[in-house]
Amino acid sequence: ALNQEVELRKQGKGSAHVQNTLRLFNSNDPKPPILLYRDHAGWCPYCQKTMLLIEEKQVPIAIDLVPMRSYGDKPESFMRKVPGGLLPAIEVNGQIITESSVIMELLDQWHPPEEGYKPMMPQDDEGRRRFQMLSRLERELFSWWCTLLFRPEMMGGGGNPLSKLMGGGGAMSGSMQGFMDCLKKVDAELQKTASPWFFEQEYPTMIDFVYVSHVERMLASCAYWKGLNLRDPKWGFNGICRWLDAFEKREHYLAFKSDYYT
Repeated sequence: ALNQEVELRKQGKGSAHVQNTLRLFNSNDPKPPILLYRDHAGWCPYCQKTMLLIEEKQVPIAIDLVPMRSYGDKPESFMRKVPGGLLPAIEVNGQIITESSVIMELLDQWHPPEEGYKPMMPQDDEGRRRFQMLSRLERELFSWWCTLLFRPEMMGGGGNPLSKLMGGGGAMSGSMQGFMDCLKKVDAELQKTASPWFFEQEYPTMIDFVYVSHVERMLASCAYWKGLNLRDPKWGFNGICRWLDAFEKREHYLAFKSDYYT
């Protein structure tokens, strides 16, 4: 069964997988016009969110796997096309386009609902305003995460940085307070919808992918470096937990999701 699955994936069919080099879905064209360059290890969060959109929207695409610098030098053929070596990148009609957010928006525009594809961006003004607000909030959360993880914590009253969160008498560091407060804002936005997603859809859209690739890393790094399990019910992040549970029921998310240690 595993060998059959490998053969299917070589043909652009079958399940999502980190080593796929062709995704055809319902297309009959064996050579899609778009070539995606992404990391071969499946570690890059910006490649991950791009692949999640491709899988959810079922965009036919060819894929060239390129090593991140952590894993060695990039091929000269790739560096000639993308001098900065940025991943992900797409090649369309000889033109190279980088930046995950730009690539994701273009893939959505090029594959509209009229052709049977799921829309990944809101179609109305109110939805677009909400998308922009949520994008700013994601950048704020990312900033607080970096502050918490990569800068020394200054304790207000000494003791364990989790003590206040856990009901103790010690003071919580400003960076942890800021991070947790920002997570509460994200959780509140997720609880505004009856669906588990940021928008009232039956499936995740672009903003969900923008968040999840970094939240996945926040879960692991906060557990490892701070002893903080963000999915513990005691923190009350019910919207985030519902959102993560919904993601973990989607096969293509599990195909690219890493384990905590990695």
